Amino acid sequence: MLNRAISVSDVLRITSRATPKSIAIFDEQGSLSYSEFDKIVDRLATRLWSLGVAKGDKVAYLLWNQRELLQSYFAIGRIAALTVPLNFRLSVEEMSYQLATAQCKVIIVDEDLTDLATQAINLAGSSILQIVVGSEVKADQIAFSDAIGDDVRDIAAFPVVKGEDDSGIWFTSGTTGRPKGAVVKHRSAVATATFSAMSYGFTSEVRALAVAPLFHRGPMENIALAVVLCGGTNFLFRKLSAAQTLACLDKYKINTAFIVPTMAWQLLSDPGSKERAFPYLTNWISASAPLPAALGEQICEAFKLPNGVTNAYGITEMLFVSKCPPAMLSKKPGTVGLPAPGAQIIIYDQTRGVLPAGEVGEILVSGPTAFSHYLNNDEATQAAIIDIDGSLWYRSGDVGVIDSDGYLAIKDRLKDMIISGGENIYCAEVELALSEHPAVREVSVVGVPDEKWGEIVVAAVVASSGCNMDLGELSKSCGNLAGYKRPREVVCLDELPKNSFGKVRKDALRKIVLEKLVNTRQQLRAS
Repeated sequence: MLNRAISVSDVLRITSRATPKSIAIFDEQGSLSYSEFDKIVDRLATRLWSLGVAKGDKVAYLLWNQRELLQSYFAIGRIAALTVPLNFRLSVEEMSYQLATAQCKVIIVDEDLTDLATQAINLAGSSILQIVVGSEVKADQIAFSDAIGDDVRDIAAFPVVKGEDDSGIWFTSGTTGRPKGAVVKHRSAVATATFSAMSYGFTSEVRALAVAPLFHRGPMENIALAVVLCGGTNFLFRKLSAAQTLACLDKYKINTAFIVPTMAWQLLSDPGSKERAFPYLTNWISASAPLPAALGEQICEAFKLPNGVTNAYGITEMLFVSKCPPAMLSKKPGTVGLPAPGAQIIIYDQTRGVLPAGEVGEILVSGPTAFSHYLNNDEATQAAIIDIDGSLWYRSGDVGVIDSDGYLAIKDRLKDMIISGGENIYCAEVELALSEHPAVREVSVVGVPDEKWGEIVVAAVVASSGCNMDLGELSKSCGNLAGYKRPREVVCLDELPKNSFGKVRKDALRKIVLEKLVNTRQQLRAS
């Protein structure tokens, strides 16, 4: 068909033929051209095919941000199998659950992570072949170096990969329960990369440093795949510390980096950040967690960024949803910007339907980057997708509002909304106000059960260095909020519990806050 949608595999093949000598990957091993990259993918695909991996089979990988991850991603897709990226920060039980749910046939794993993989496989009661990156390879495992050493053969026998075929299973962050496996099609992955490249102005000159882990769909398909689409260079380093990140941004004249707020704080706190300037870093992309305007300004001032910080909003199931130009971050506090290319956003209420500008409701999203369904979970799929006048929309579970200029602001998660004295309180609104206080480095708000009010607002705060927390002082930051929205208690923490992508785990935070409050009240009664 002349209008056949291209696959993930096609993206690399096309670029390798257009610019074979361009540098595709730079890492600790040196550089790899697009021609070399594509040939290795062919060889790995050949080995997987010879091992019996067929169309629709699932192949997991448990890897750092390293060249073998990108090679695995494209090789798995080349034979119409599905990638199952695994988070190396998962517990054995969590990883076992994902391997068993996806019914993986093979796992490609770094030698540093084989113990974790083996324990997870054993717990799952599965028989999963391990292809190991590194020199420590056991008799029942296959060395990755051997897997890419085979002659390329049987390519003609590979199945034709279509845009409508499933390309991968991306497990959600699981901040409120068991993660769900979001199944994504090739056409959705390619659309994600295309719209991202358009939005950020990527060309063959893009030099992207993988700071965020590539087992997340956002860094992988919004950034790394988009870089391959444009023939740019992905800079990959296995275990980047804050100091190493700063050094790489400088040394390699990086112009694009996906740096979430938690990572930004780590960079600002590193001694090496002093007198650092990154004049080439035209795309500092922030996502996954709220970006306070004050933090954005601090980043710009500290590193002399030419274009400021771009705040983006994305979801595993939809990826790139909206983008806020740096200039609007302070003018519209709390905004995540205008819809991304290809994305449609509406605010919805179950009773009143689609809401007009200025009214708060659930954020619904539609577009070509959408996932297909949740793996083995029809109930969750049906709950997440709604038909409105013949069009399908994804229910984000986020509460938001679109202003008269079309800018989207996120108020809260539906499940995290606090109801105190019959009034709805959106955590993000309170957090935004508190984040303006100079003593606050990070803050998250939760609701705690209360006999009188049903719930009260409690602020969990990580203080800036040398600052003391005082509830009265903090409350002054909320002067523009109604009294019932202001925190009744404040709990100081050394750090907020987060998942691997920097999102606060509200379930874990509530437990910590409740325990702290109980202990404090017991001490007060004892005294």
